[in-house]
Amino acid sequence: MKKLFLSLFVMFGVTASALAADSTYYVVRHAEKQATDLSGGDNPVLTEKGVKRAAHIMNMLKDVPIDAVYSTETYRTVMTATPTAADRGLPVKLFTTDDLAGFADMLKAMRGTYLIVAHSSSTPDLASLLSGENLPKLDESDYEQMFKVEITDGVAILTQFQTTFE
Repeated sequence: MKKLFLSLFVMFGVTASALAADSTYYVVRHAEKQATDLSGGDNPVLTEKGVKRAAHIMNMLKDVPIDAVYSTETYRTVMTATPTAADRGLPVKLFTTDDLAGFADMLKAMRGTYLIVAHSSSTPDLASLLSGENLPKLDESDYEQMFKVEITDGVAILTQFQTTFE
C-alpha cells in the first residue's frame, strides 16, 4: 500500500511540476535598424547604434543563465539575438510570429530561462501572452523596452525595464 501511495505521489508531483514550469522570459524588440534594406527589400540590418545595443543587451543578461535564444527570421532580430547566443555558445533558434499564441504556449510548457527577440508589435504581444497582462504596442521609434516575465507555480510576474546604454 505504501508503495502504491508513493508511486501515485511521485507521478502526481511530476505531472504537476510539468504543468507549472518555473521559467523566465526576456522579451525584447530588435535594436535600431537601417532605414532601408540596401538590396531594396524589407529586411534591413542594424545600425551602428543597434549593434551597440545588441551588445548591451548581452551585457545586461551576463549573469543570467540563458537556456535558449529565439529570434524571428529577419536580419535585425537575428543580429540583436546573436551576441547573447554567441556569449553562451547557443544557436539562435528561429520562430515565426504567424502563431504567436502557439509559440507562447510552447515556451510556457518549457522550464528554463529564455531570450526572445521580436518586433515593435510582436514583442509586447508575446509578453502579454506569457504574462496575462495587456500591453500596448511599442512606438516604431522605441528600441529600449525589455519585458521580463517570470512564471513560478503558474503565477506570472511582469517587469518592464529599459535597455538604455548611452
